[in-house]
Amino acid sequence: MKIIGSIIVIAVVAAAAPRAADQPGVQQAVEQFLQHLGEGEFDKVAEDLATKAIVVVARERDGKWTNTFQTGDEWVAALRKNTNFMKFREPITNVKTTVDSDALAYLRADFEVVRDGKARSHGVDQFTLVHEGGRWKITTVAYTSIPNQ
Repeated sequence: MKIIGSIIVIAVVAAAAPRAADQPGVQQAVEQFLQHLGEGEFDKVAEDLATKAIVVVARERDGKWTNTFQTGDEWVAALRKNTNFMKFREPITNVKTTVDSDALAYLRADFEVVRDGKARSHGVDQFTLVHEGGRWKITTVAYTSIPNQ
């Protein structure tokens, strides 16, 4: 009877822990974050971010590149203050995901920002995630932003 109890405990623990093959779970966490962002659900965006997350943007305007760096808290606060926010979608393609040691993940993907059915900008998203509190949380959001012509 003791052996059966141990097997059940091991099975429950194994089911709750992330697996190196959890690439779909990582992609789902990122896509959920992008959906929350595009819908303007900033409380959910904040919940998707890990404590002390950072956001890095390399943006092209008029043929010149500029970089911005913010903490996740600063970034979410700026989103909340934006009185001109417009909902958008940000579908990702060419997704490449790596999961290391069942605890750290990296996702890189191409994206387009789509508003009112029209692609407005594009670039590359890069996310670093950690498995924390039973879910994937984003520690780093880094992306290029290039306006469509």
